[in-house]
Amino acid sequence: MKSNPTILDIARTAGVSKSTVSLVLQENPRIPADTAEKVRQAARQLGYVYNRGAAALRGRRSATIGMVINDLTNPFFVELLVAIERVLAEAGYTTLMAHTAESVATQTRVLRSMREQNVAGLIMSPALGTDDALPAEIRSWGIPLVLVMRPMGDDVDTIGVDNAFGFALATEHLIAQGHTRIAFAGNRKGYAVASQRREGYLSTMKQHELPVADEWTIDVELTPQGGQKAVRAIFDMALRPTAVLCYNDQVAIGVLHELDRMGKRAGKDLAVVGCDNIVAAEHTNPPLTTLSAGSDKLGALASETLLSRLVEGAVTDGPAKQFFAVPELIIRESSEHAIETEDATHGVRGKQPGRKRVARAS
Repeated sequence: MKSNPTILDIARTAGVSKSTVSLVLQENPRIPADTAEKVRQAARQLGYVYNRGAAALRGRRSATIGMVINDLTNPFFVELLVAIERVLAEAGYTTLMAHTAESVATQTRVLRSMREQNVAGLIMSPALGTDDALPAEIRSWGIPLVLVMRPMGDDVDTIGVDNAFGFALATEHLIAQGHTRIAFAGNRKGYAVASQRREGYLSTMKQHELPVADEWTIDVELTPQGGQKAVRAIFDMALRPTAVLCYNDQVAIGVLHELDRMGKRAGKDLAVVGCDNIVAAEHTNPPLTTLSAGSDKLGALASETLLSRLVEGAVTDGPAKQFFAVPELIIRESSEHAIETEDATHGVRGKQPGRKRVARAS
């Protein structure tokens, strides 16, 4: 028997990788029970004793993951965080969460503090205006980083959504209902995600040879208050849109509230489509048609991507992992009232309101 067996010796004896041995010794629940037992048996056979204190000193990392989120007033991010935290907890990590409220200055302070706390990794949705060099700076600290929802280049681990596809899908739905004048609410200038969503809308309108007036792309805050402003702007237009695509469900909920205040009905007086499929979307009046990429799935993927970078306190190398979910359109009453149009090529067809249906890519 070797006097000072190593993790590599255990790996050879058990017929598994060194990283698997490390995870088993750290009692990580991600390893199948039969594999874990095989590793423990090999360790006992070799007389290996795991020194947790020494391992911590070698890694010099805590068992804490930092989560930096731009907007916790948006229920979508709360739902995302719940999924992230659940997977990390199952892997034996605790989470340290911070809310930047879209402030780059706050984000800078938070990241500095998390670096001082020696976090094992970071999951972040960057604040608007974040410098493009930030991901590289964080990696230079030796801390793995996963971005969620807001991409910042193809060289950093990212979990997001195919925004252009989703908004093309939503635009197609409205055109099929007979709408030829469609507005876009939430046109944040200089914001990549808003640009992607707007592009999906504009490209689809162009494919159907439908003109888009400049005033139909409405720059408002990405909040219910922004949605209320968008409705007032729409009903003041001389050539008024009959439908509106909203940047997110927060904006869409504001649209629904303002329509109700004006004595009007979503779906009848103005078709409304949101994005994110937050829990409240199914319970609005009327229920909201919205795009869904699955906050639970996205949160789990973000955690799993970060965990794959953490092996025995070290950061694994390799090309950036990027996943952009293809959203589905959950069709509800807020967009189901078909209107008549002179152009039969737009595929007008009657629908029974109130039933939940899902539109997917063909």
